Amino acid sequence: MKDTRLWLAVVAFAAAAWLIAPFVFPPRAPAVAEELIPQIRYVCKKSGDVFTLPLAGDVVDNPKTGEPTLVPAVYDAKRKTWRPGPPLEVMHRQGLLKPAP
Repeated sequence: MKDTRLWLAVVAFAAAAWLIAPFVFPPRAPAVAEELIPQIRYVCKKSGDVFTLPLAGDVVDNPKTGEPTLVPAVYDAKRKTWRPGPPLEVMHRQGLLKPAP
């Protein structure tokens, strides 16, 4: 009799956990379609080459060399060139982060 009550309690606990888990642990975020990821300009810190790539982070691998030398770029109107910009969160706060046309 004692074993039956023990197993019944274990099964009841497992069923309760299975029913409560979706409310305690949020579901995974949905995958984002690749066409919805904004394209921004990155500039190479070594060569100065400018690339238009999907927004991926503060430092991105250069497609030509494979080294992590690309950083987000800002356009310098005075010199008419793309220059390395501040980190993405700073660019976002300052309103500098705009998708490439």
